[in-house]
Amino acid sequence: MPMMLTHDTSIDYDVQGDGPPLLLINGLGFGRWAWFKQVPTLSRHFRTITFDIRGENSLSGGVADLCAEVVALLDPLRVEKAHVLGTSLGGFVAQKLALERPDLVDRLILVCTSYGVREPQPMSFQALGKMLGGSLSPESAARQGLEGATSDSYRAEHPEEFDLILRWRLADSSSLSDYYQQMMAGTSFDAAFAVRNIASPTLVIHGDQDLYVPVANAVALAEAVPNARLHVVGGAGHLVFIEQAEEVNEEIVSFLKPHKRRPQILAATQTARQKTKRLVERTREANEKVFSAFKSREPHKTDDTPRRR
Repeated sequence: MPMMLTHDTSIDYDVQGDGPPLLLINGLGFGRWAWFKQVPTLSRHFRTITFDIRGENSLSGGVADLCAEVVALLDPLRVEKAHVLGTSLGGFVAQKLALERPDLVDRLILVCTSYGVREPQPMSFQALGKMLGGSLSPESAARQGLEGATSDSYRAEHPEEFDLILRWRLADSSSLSDYYQQMMAGTSFDAAFAVRNIASPTLVIHGDQDLYVPVANAVALAEAVPNARLHVVGGAGHLVFIEQAEEVNEEIVSFLKPHKRRPQILAATQTARQKTKRLVERTREANEKVFSAFKSREPHKTDDTPRRR
């Protein structure tokens, strides 16, 4: 397991496969083990780079500090430009990288993420409670958090895999201090307007049962990034890339290498896009209603100015 020291921070990383480099940036509280369903497939087409940022340093600069660690990792690996895939908090880092260092980013894939604090539909208080864990023991808090991150059907159909992920989550993830530093970095991220300047071809992937980042945020993100493609996975939660790995991997490969798309996948993808289009239309209508209701509550403005008596 290679380890690199950058800016006094240790970064454990792995490189697998050959071909164009593909950098995978994991989400809050997850190590590079989270890509256990992506690396075996994607490394057949790309040189996959996975890593852990432990966060020994204070993240006073927020997501920009995490982005700096990514840049520091790529240079010694002699990566001049890479495809970049980010999930959740890693999606924030990927967006920041595409905006600040577009010379490093070829194609961009954003999974189960949003453009930050101005997202149109924040998570519910119930979902937030699941994520934070409250005063529960570390194991109970981790289990509750993972339950919120996965769909009911996934847990019912794959109980052993869920327990395996829980064990990995407890054994090989960031410390509690690092976890909250990364969480605070994420809560201050705001790219609602900046994402319009992303120049990289972009794919947005999301599960329609995501409780932590509701799917309306993916619709808004895909509409904000110029010429972005949106792929919504039915029945999947926040960990869509684990729950529906085959579909997600196929979409990633076909986006990065369009000539690799298989005929049977093409038909399924066209059906998914039709469903996504309907979802986009419904979400846009709902957002317009919310905006109209908000505007109607604004105080009436007048041109009258106070006069002295």
